Amino acid sequence: MKKTLFFIMALALCTSLMAQDFRKPINVKHQAVPILNGAEVGVGTDAVSTIPTQRGSIVQNGPGYYLEWVGLTCYNLPSNSHARNTISFRPNSQDAALVWTTATDNDSRGTGINYYDMASRSWGGVMPGDIRVESVRTGWGGHAFTSQGEIVVSHNGLASDQAGIVVNTKDNFGDASWTEYVLKCSPYSMNTYESTGIQWPAIAANGNTVHLIVVTEQISQTDPCAELTFGYKIGDDFFSSAPLYYRSSDGGKTWDIKERNFLAEGMSVDEMKEVGGDSYSLAVRGDHVVFLYKFNGGLSYMESEDNGNSWVKKVILHDENFHGTPTVDLEPRLTPSTCAVFIDENHKVHVIFSGRPGRKQAGDCRFYIWGTMPGGYVYWNDTHGPIDWKDLAAVEDGGSMPMYDTAHTYPKYKYYIHNVSVLGFPNFYYWTGSPTVVSTQFRNNGFGLYPRIFVQDGRVFISYQSPLDFPLSVGEHLYRGIFVTVSEDGGETWDVDKNTSWVSYNPELFQANWDEWKEPIYHPGDDTWEWDPTSIIVTTRAENAHPTMSTNMKDWQILLQWLSQEKPFSLTDGIQPDPSLVYAFHHPLWKFPEFNRLPEVRKGLWNKIAETKPVINAKIYPNPAIDGIVNVKVDTDAPYTLTVTNIMGQVVYSTKAQNEAKVNVSS
Repeated sequence: MKKTLFFIMALALCTSLMAQDFRKPINVKHQAVPILNGAEVGVGTDAVSTIPTQRGSIVQNGPGYYLEWVGLTCYNLPSNSHARNTISFRPNSQDAALVWTTATDNDSRGTGINYYDMASRSWGGVMPGDIRVESVRTGWGGHAFTSQGEIVVSHNGLASDQAGIVVNTKDNFGDASWTEYVLKCSPYSMNTYESTGIQWPAIAANGNTVHLIVVTEQISQTDPCAELTFGYKIGDDFFSSAPLYYRSSDGGKTWDIKERNFLAEGMSVDEMKEVGGDSYSLAVRGDHVVFLYKFNGGLSYMESEDNGNSWVKKVILHDENFHGTPTVDLEPRLTPSTCAVFIDENHKVHVIFSGRPGRKQAGDCRFYIWGTMPGGYVYWNDTHGPIDWKDLAAVEDGGSMPMYDTAHTYPKYKYYIHNVSVLGFPNFYYWTGSPTVVSTQFRNNGFGLYPRIFVQDGRVFISYQSPLDFPLSVGEHLYRGIFVTVSEDGGETWDVDKNTSWVSYNPELFQANWDEWKEPIYHPGDDTWEWDPTSIIVTTRAENAHPTMSTNMKDWQILLQWLSQEKPFSLTDGIQPDPSLVYAFHHPLWKFPEFNRLPEVRKGLWNKIAETKPVINAKIYPNPAIDGIVNVKVDTDAPYTLTVTNIMGQVVYSTKAQNEAKVNVSS
């Protein structure tokens, strides 16, 4: 009942905006859901409490876990690869910001923004759908903090000499107004007009140095095999869309590098022609910049270690068969879909990409998305060599359907991460028997997509969206959830069945009654499963999709955002009558995957907030020095086991205790 009231209120807000003048955020807030408050540690009866330490001392837990409704939009289908940086903490501060494509109708579309204040542990109310940063209609905005201010970039999508990237800057964080202008490309010939259009911005910043990747205005071709006689021209070649690099050294006011392409640095003409809007990602750490891009059958990145002045190409996956026109049919294989990149504290480059099975037919230059079943994810870092596409080849079922995550056929690649089965099957979608669900909403990018990656102290965190098993999903369109998967050894091994948190599993968004749930039983004799889908009762069901994870952290807190809607998102692109809710989530890094761990979800331990494991408040006081004794008091008479570990998981102190304990955390 409570959730229904929230959506009624959201609908009322979204449909009444045209008649009202909103100058400030709506101060009606969705209920924030704290799991642990203040500097508290969950200590369960007969359970183990883990108090993280750093350099031998306690690291305060901070605000714990919160889920908060922060905005509205009626534009609920981000398209392409959704690879923009849209949420982050402000450097040298505990403030944060997030942006999304907001709208109530086609004219109001733009970049919605909200801010987080760590002191109050709260976002700035629920932002309505017609409040945007820009003064004009835009789309697909990205955000970055500069030294003292911030920058938002988006594209206006105009087909004229006014087309370009809409740039909004602030010199000082907290200023009331933005300074806006349009960044244009050199004019080039389109179908019937001259364009300055650049679109689909990806942005990253370090101090006042802002790095920007865009593509030129994209031409829709009736025949994808035809040679272009128009469009953006580089040398003797024309491009339907061409990726270009820009750099600003003053926070986005001016650009000292403009319209740089990477042909001289090794990007091929085929790659240039195949890099479309939003199919790339940017990461920066100091002067180290990485521009990751995908193309048909391949994934590479351009790397600069001198702040964007010079670049070197690095190959991750290159399938030469997917360029040009093959003379024989090409068997299906996993091809990159959506991708993300991260540079860790040791300047090691980490990459994650989702996959979709694809193939080419003899005599056809086109790339076919082969089937609609899940494709999983592939992890890679710069200590690995280039990936052999044969290790990502599919196994065909009867010569007609490639199979991944069904019938125990996985890609052979060591760092392949399969989509997780919430119900506990070892193979995602095993319950379908075969990937029979056909839905156009999954054809472009695949079933599991929008992965984001974050690395800290050797732990690799992957967030992504994935459809849910039946009966958690019903009908053709399938509900999706937001997940975080953790590798504890720098990405070398992945155990998604045990180390995955279902982040969007929450009473307000998704909840099930697992009291009578019966785990699936495998019968090896005839390779069949015995399970009872009626033994689980779904009490709250919502679509949760389009996640983004922050590119940095503060006080060991990680940020995520996503959209939520009561029914699966529409298949059609554009403005929808039903509003989507924008959610923000933050949580201590060290509590993944312990939070909403999938095996514990199925045991019903996370059904209700009040029953989120048997929690007893264990307060750490006083704030400890690097060395010394820390007092822990537990508000219960029940015995408990107290374990103190450091960030790397090494046990510093462990004891069976009653009520109080003095923990020596000397280094």
